Amino acid sequence: MTWFATSANETEAAKEHYFMFLAASFDFTSGVLRFWSGVGDLVIASNTYLGAGDLATITMPPERVNLTVERKTYQLSGVDPALVSESDLDSSFGRSVTEYFGFINPDTRVLLATPEVNWEGEISNIKRVDGERPLIEVNADHRLVMLDQADGWRYTHEHQQQFYAGDLGFDQVPANDLKEILWGGQRVDPGDGRGMRGGHR
Repeated sequence: MTWFATSANETEAAKEHYFMFLAASFDFTSGVLRFWSGVGDLVIASNTYLGAGDLATITMPPERVNLTVERKTYQLSGVDPALVSESDLDSSFGRSVTEYFGFINPDTRVLLATPEVNWEGEISNIKRVDGERPLIEVNADHRLVMLDQADGWRYTHEHQQQFYAGDLGFDQVPANDLKEILWGGQRVDPGDGRGMRGGHR
């Protein structure tokens, strides 16, 4: 088993010396902005990533064996703050962030292989941080955060019709509360929380 999707990246990572980089794309409301950890522009899959160099930082959550929702913070101080508009600060909640890592030839600055997806998440908030070196801070939660959120859909006939018009799989759900159920020879009142009638609970 390997963590790599591309064998060329796996081979490069196994070397004693290599030039690895990180890149990230932010799907802001006004458009996608892309940055990488080097200097100058880098083209990946026909998209240009702006170099943020040492002026950008990315938090690295500790690795865990259990399934957890991780949060990452991206701080961009080596870029023009005007790249992120005020409307992006207010309206980009829930939009996607994708982080990549890859390898390049340090002399020719040519990609050795297609970068690997390292992390995917959703923007939780964006803010400007004033100071001697103003920066843009983007906080993002891992995409697994969606597992902890209710989607608002219910097992009702009305909601089912929005997905599969004409399907009758849920049209009898309301009637279930009126059904009489026998369990161990005793009547059970479904959904009322009081348990069985006519006997011990």
